[in-house]
Amino acid sequence: MKRMLLIVVVSICLFVPAQVFGGVGIGVAAFSDTPVLSSEDVNRELLEGTFSFGANGRIRFNSLNLDALGLYMQAEESIDLYLTAQLSLQFLLFRVSGGIGPALRFPFGDGRDPIDDLSIDWLNAKIDFDVLLGRISAGLSFQYLVPSSAAQAIDFRRARGRIGAAVIIW
Repeated sequence: MKRMLLIVVVSICLFVPAQVFGGVGIGVAAFSDTPVLSSEDVNRELLEGTFSFGANGRIRFNSLNLDALGLYMQAEESIDLYLTAQLSLQFLLFRVSGGIGPALRFPFGDGRDPIDDLSIDWLNAKIDFDVLLGRISAGLSFQYLVPSSAAQAIDFRRARGRIGAAVIIW
């Protein structure tokens, strides 16, 4: 009960100022699980044709975006949440946004508790290229993930990039 109350209070605290000073958008996203850029060899045959699907939410304050991308990762049996603080530039019908933030993994397979087994072990950099079509934006995203080792040090040897797409209603 306390968790639900906390979620409602935080949602209201973010939603009300965003409606007054900026915009709130929510939509769907799909990302390829095949790494585009990888610093180590990847068995691409295992990953060919697999995608992760989820939701993408954004809060916009002029040139600052707060982006939350949640994806269901079938191979890991988890929900991954990528949070990004982005700067954006808009040119007519086009918006380019780029930023960095943490990534959280909520595993739920094999009877695991998603809250107790939560891990924050990725550094997430994301660039979005959106076309603005009235209250809808559609775009492509490039995401670069840099994992952390057990010692919480950034490990660039296992970094990988991937491509995705999102459609958001504002």
